[in-house]
Amino acid sequence: MKYRNASERLPAQLLEELQRHAPGELLYVPAKQRQPWGEGTGAKTFYARRNAEIRGQYRGGQADIPALCEAYCLSDETVRKIIYQKGETTMAENEFDYCKYYWQNDLVRIRRSRPDDWKFHDKQIDSENRFFTDGTQELPSDEILWRETWENYIQANRDSDKWICLAVETLDGEYVGGGNIHGIDERNGTFGIFIGAKEERYALAAARLMLDYCFNERRLHKCSDYFYEGDTVFMPVFEKLGFKREGVKRQEVFHKGRYWDEIHYGLLAEEFNAGK
Repeated sequence: MKYRNASERLPAQLLEELQRHAPGELLYVPAKQRQPWGEGTGAKTFYARRNAEIRGQYRGGQADIPALCEAYCLSDETVRKIIYQKGETTMAENEFDYCKYYWQNDLVRIRRSRPDDWKFHDKQIDSENRFFTDGTQELPSDEILWRETWENYIQANRDSDKWICLAVETLDGEYVGGGNIHGIDERNGTFGIFIGAKEERYALAAARLMLDYCFNERRLHKCSDYFYEGDTVFMPVFEKLGFKREGVKRQEVFHKGRYWDEIHYGLLAEEFNAGK
């Protein structure tokens, strides 16, 4: 801030009053109405234009998040906040209109998985949950291997209608989980699903969308999945979805020095629709 001599700016009478009340003191004289941040310097216009460019490039497919981070010298977190910031985007900027979108409900929205989702997918290293997901104990890994494995997995199934890889987001665009629809057998009308989310309510909401698609759009008949005894994360979700316990394959997998039972569940289309 530039300081000026009061004797050069104020009438003599006002100057005398100030000298009587605050002689030799440094005073700040506030404006009657403060300008909004960035209005005077043009910063607000600059950042609004930059953010619109970032959203436009991302939604238009010209650049992914890592490329935008490098091009604009921003962190991954900052770019994501710009892309998904609520209330900033408009339909004029090619924002999707989700008002009649099939793959959403009042809690979550589902999209196809992207290669850059690896950062969310493997953020939590929970070996026990990985065992209950895959039935095996993973070998030591690192960030590079996680990324390559995930990107290869998504690329291999990008155009598949038999193994559909999905990401789960809140309606504000926050990534909260993922899953897939797998093993689709059109002839016999069977399939399986996997769903994992940071909160059970997101997993349930997303799974119901996936099941509704399979039963009532693909006309499939039965969803089958299996779990391992002791699973307290995935099995309770499927039970709340209405899956019925159908049988046990005793001592099917080896883990932590002993054999574990494999528990099979199933859900029929008529059971799902009756519980909707």
